[in-house]
Amino acid sequence: MIDEKLLIELFEQRDRKRREALFELFREDLFANLTRARIADIISAKLGRPGLITAEDVRYCRFYFKDKKTERIHRAVEKAIRKPDQSQYAESNQPDAFKVTDPDEIKLEDQFKFKSKHSTKQ
Repeated sequence: MIDEKLLIELFEQRDRKRREALFELFREDLFANLTRARIADIISAKLGRPGLITAEDVRYCRFYFKDKKTERIHRAVEKAIRKPDQSQYAESNQPDAFKVTDPDEIKLEDQFKFKSKHSTKQ
């Protein structure tokens, strides 16, 4: 498990996994409705190292890890929404539930009756 101390070391050494670790620790902060520079300042302040995280790091995380964020949200929504029981809706999907109209039974006169505001009343 990566903690803040290890994250600081990763950024100081310019490790290639540093941004992934940043995303794991500060997932909610990275997708806040703020500017990238402001988010970078907030995270750097939380780490106690001003200027350690840049706006470019935030941009990278937002772009490359956005699917992981949406995947987490979808999993949370799926847990919150209870799926309906299939047996409830099985009866309404029976073939005899649909009424099919025979075109031979429809009168041609009824098919071509149009009403508009300009037609004369009969």
